[in-house]
Amino acid sequence: MTKQRLKSIALTLLVSASIVQTAMLWTYHPSSESIEQEQVSFNEIDASKTVEGNQLINPELVVYSNGESAYQTQIIGRTILNRIGASFDVGVLVLTDKASNIPVSKRSVEMIFPTPISSKMLEELLGEKQIAMSEPIKRLYLLDYEGPILRLESTTGRFKDFKLIGDETVLKRLFAYDKKKPMTKVELKGGDYTYVPSGATKLEEVFVYDDIAQDPKPLSRIESAFFTENSNVQQIKSRDDLDVLTDGVSVSTYDRDYNAFRFNTLSPNTQTSSIDYSTIVSYINIHGGWLDPVTQRSGFRYYFDQMSKTDEEQAATFRLYLNRYPIFGETGPLLEQPDFDLATIKVTFEENQIRSLSRSMIRADRKLLLRETTLPSIDQIEKQLQSADLLDEISGIRMGYEMTYEIETSRYALFKPAWFVKHNGKWTTVDQAIGKEG
Repeated sequence: MTKQRLKSIALTLLVSASIVQTAMLWTYHPSSESIEQEQVSFNEIDASKTVEGNQLINPELVVYSNGESAYQTQIIGRTILNRIGASFDVGVLVLTDKASNIPVSKRSVEMIFPTPISSKMLEELLGEKQIAMSEPIKRLYLLDYEGPILRLESTTGRFKDFKLIGDETVLKRLFAYDKKKPMTKVELKGGDYTYVPSGATKLEEVFVYDDIAQDPKPLSRIESAFFTENSNVQQIKSRDDLDVLTDGVSVSTYDRDYNAFRFNTLSPNTQTSSIDYSTIVSYINIHGGWLDPVTQRSGFRYYFDQMSKTDEEQAATFRLYLNRYPIFGETGPLLEQPDFDLATIKVTFEENQIRSLSRSMIRADRKLLLRETTLPSIDQIEKQLQSADLLDEISGIRMGYEMTYEIETSRYALFKPAWFVKHNGKWTTVDQAIGKEG
């Protein structure tokens, strides 16, 4: 009797264990953490860091106006342009040099680009091939005048109108605006203008640890991105005690203090007859990408800032943004350059060859919100600039973050909300411009 009972108990235990194991197999799900931590080879284009060209054009301002008041729109400019491209056919109306000949709309949506863009960039955004303007475009308008009209304004003040033919019920959504966010028009040097928020604005001061120790480590990332399967690459120290990777033709200089690098090459590295915006975006995509997913989830993103040309070089710059506000970093002698902004990616190029790429490799693994800061209203800022005799000298004004990178004790970056003005071709805080700080 006792043996029979023991057999029954043993059989019950075996059956129970089998049921538990089966349930565990059916309900098991692999951890997402193990998937996210899996390292991706930089020899291939990492999809998480790949950005299409039309994702990078970021209109600085999108403002609704009814002729008397202006407000911030409810949807961003890129979305508006995508919806225009999807809902309307574009037909040319008129090209004129005289603004007085152009009809006035009772309501309009105006986009002011951070710096003028080419018609080719706009065609990518709209998905249309009808935008033919030889001059850069500094503003775009959506008008409601006997039907929808798309108007472009060039840097020389020329206008070109396009009749939009399609579903006009889309217009109501495109003209949506936020009554709680009024905007103020600010006159700039040279007769230009921009818009800024009317009242006081609250932004968070942000503290970010820069985790450079996480694999792949910076030098490994640089080698994989720029010296793919190159057995000739060597690591040496420069005269300034910087880390250098070179294969005898190309050189990458890495600054451990600021976690930033510059890559220079003497050999052709493109297969195109000329360098344009799309070529540069593709080059960055292939050579290390933009920002890792962790940093993007913290609210950081690069957006196109400007194309520039001097006697020495042609350059394209992409600026770091935090929650869609521009970041202006420390500038100074860094990465063999006299005046490099740590909050940018800078690519220099010739007609058919990219020469260098400079950038920070910041990884925002941990972000802390320190305190909420209330920035002064535009009325107060204008009074300060007027008192310093600078109001008529500024060519730009924006709200954003001042980035300070600290390397003592622990490595981190501090992002402090501030007003910025463009004076003598350079962006500085208002306090710096009027002499309140060094």
